[in-house]
Amino acid sequence: MQFKVVVLAVSGVLLCWQAQAEESAIETVVISGDKLKRTEADSSASIGIRNRRQIAEAGQNNIEEVVRQMANVGTGAELAIRGIPLAGPTSGGSGRTISVTSDGVQQSGFAQDISNLPVWDAERVEVLRGPQSTNQGRNSLAGALVVKTRDPQDQRDFNVRIGAGNKSSYRAAMAGGGALAEQVAAGRISIEQYRDGGDNFNATRNEKHWDKETGHTARGKLRLTPWGERYQAMLTLSESKYRKGDAQVEAVTRQARERIALANEASAIDNRSRNMALEQTFALGGADITLLTGYAHNRYSRASDYDYTELNQGTQTGMRKNRELTQEARANFTATLAGNTLKGVAGVYYGRDTASTDDGFRVPVSFVLNSAGQCPSAAACASFDNDFIHRRNLESNRTRNRAVFGEADYSVGALTYTAGLRYDAEKQTRVVGTETTGTSPMAQMVMGQLIGAGIFNADGVRDVSSDNKVWLPKLGLRYALNGDWAAGATAQRGYRSGGVGYSYQRGPNAYAPEFTKNYDLSLKGTLPGNFFLAANLYQIDWSKQQVNISRNTTIDNFVVNAGSSRLRGLELEVRGMLTREVEVFGALGLSRSRFIEFQSPLGDYSGHEFGRSPRQTQSAGFSWKPGRALLNLHLTHEGGSYSGAENAERNGGRTLLGGKAAYAFGNGLSLFAYGSNLLNHTYITSGSINTVPGRHNVVQGKGRRIGFGIEGRI
Repeated sequence: MQFKVVVLAVSGVLLCWQAQAEESAIETVVISGDKLKRTEADSSASIGIRNRRQIAEAGQNNIEEVVRQMANVGTGAELAIRGIPLAGPTSGGSGRTISVTSDGVQQSGFAQDISNLPVWDAERVEVLRGPQSTNQGRNSLAGALVVKTRDPQDQRDFNVRIGAGNKSSYRAAMAGGGALAEQVAAGRISIEQYRDGGDNFNATRNEKHWDKETGHTARGKLRLTPWGERYQAMLTLSESKYRKGDAQVEAVTRQARERIALANEASAIDNRSRNMALEQTFALGGADITLLTGYAHNRYSRASDYDYTELNQGTQTGMRKNRELTQEARANFTATLAGNTLKGVAGVYYGRDTASTDDGFRVPVSFVLNSAGQCPSAAACASFDNDFIHRRNLESNRTRNRAVFGEADYSVGALTYTAGLRYDAEKQTRVVGTETTGTSPMAQMVMGQLIGAGIFNADGVRDVSSDNKVWLPKLGLRYALNGDWAAGATAQRGYRSGGVGYSYQRGPNAYAPEFTKNYDLSLKGTLPGNFFLAANLYQIDWSKQQVNISRNTTIDNFVVNAGSSRLRGLELEVRGMLTREVEVFGALGLSRSRFIEFQSPLGDYSGHEFGRSPRQTQSAGFSWKPGRALLNLHLTHEGGSYSGAENAERNGGRTLLGGKAAYAFGNGLSLFAYGSNLLNHTYITSGSINTVPGRHNVVQGKGRRIGFGIEGRI
């Protein structure tokens, strides 16, 4: 509550500030995620933006640290926009609710992990709140996260940064480039290597750094302009790779704040992403043409203890590969119609996504019987503790997506009318196969009886497909109140594609797309003293909602279109120059979610809130730059959220203080100190992960990080 008062007080001061600053912090850059090429001030959309300078001054290292400062962007359990988690409110559905794009390439699979998406050499990070379905298509029902890295320029530059801190952490990075052939070709290369020793200790295996992380990112960009500004080709190649341990800690026999893991089996996650983008731009027939080809390849593997306890309750392994190829051609144009300006974009899109999965589980027969509700008592199944069942789940998914889209702004005096439409057609095919074996004749016999009784689905290969065709309209109106202020209203349809699910108990099933009706009211303008303020009110009505109606949380996962819900909220962001040396910002997000209808075999969840959906986010901060010195402090708060739709357990909120102090010498050299979670706040991001009867684990957020470093620029 005290933090809320602080944020509201800061916002009040900013709103009432009358001093005229000598330097403006307001930028008019074109929004990368807006294909109509609007600026932030000219768009009615709710947008959070951080540029290269702001990211560097805050000492932020990854996307998670950047976007948590934006209104109604949650990062506790996973990325969430307006209270809608990345995987959906019930983790149902094979699609995502938020598209994550880097340099024009939509990230697939586990490449969407924002805690491991670096911001080294990033030009801008944008969060577009609200559906981007007309603009982006599938997987953007809640919004979009867009990352734009620095492009090559003819002017040569070189930057190197080295830092180290507590928890055996370090980061080393370099970036540089320039003209390869003056006015014809320019290149840029950036590389970053990092390590974090983690916070958790495994008492069973006596291993420190149980949740340590290591990784690197490399990127190369080539810009070709053989005919000057008439044609440009931008080629981007990148690789991101990380390896990390397990973040789960015991929460029953130990206090969660002790950060003690008890898993008796080794645990590791490996992830590698490779991206390629070729963007060509040129003028043709009075229009600006963009041809964008993107390719993303993600490979993810894991090996871990199945129950995360010291008990011999089995292991799990997993392998997932994603390959996604996209082609987009669009034309931006400006014309005069009936004496007024018409600005529009029209295009076509094609995408092909191929994914393969190989998941394996080795668990005791007693565990399987208990999960299936076939154990009258723990003692009755104790004799099966040494008999194990191994089940392997093999999947192959192929998705083909085709779309035609267009959007236009038509300005008549102070009014701007917006109309957009997208036709999206998708075909998804899924081949599912299972293999079951036992380590003993007893295990094989028990599993055979469970399959025969219909408690488990029988082994075999099955083909299931879904075919979806949707229309996605958008209408808007924007009114210029005066030279500095504009109010807007937008109504649009959002959707998440359908798909095919698989349950170990009930087999495969197909489900249809889900849809939202979205209504936004916006107000944007410049306050005295060159402060920019953006406010949005919204309501979302969700129908045909994809919900997980599993009978239990272990072996059943069954998604159907059997839910409806409503969300309402507010976003308010303000930033500007308090004085010539002090830049400040503040953000407030309020979100309320409620299932109108959700009948589950485990209970009636109608009237419940979404799981992993924070009710509010708040942030405030400043950068003070007296002479060659810099001091940045930023405070963020994310409200608590329920672990799931059952609303049985609620994880508390978190308040995090971070910042950076630096001093620049005259020769391009600077020294800096940085920190995150400086108050060492202990908080749970994911709670009540059930393992064995009477036990559960939680995932704790990272503790305090403090470090020092040196940076050089040429």
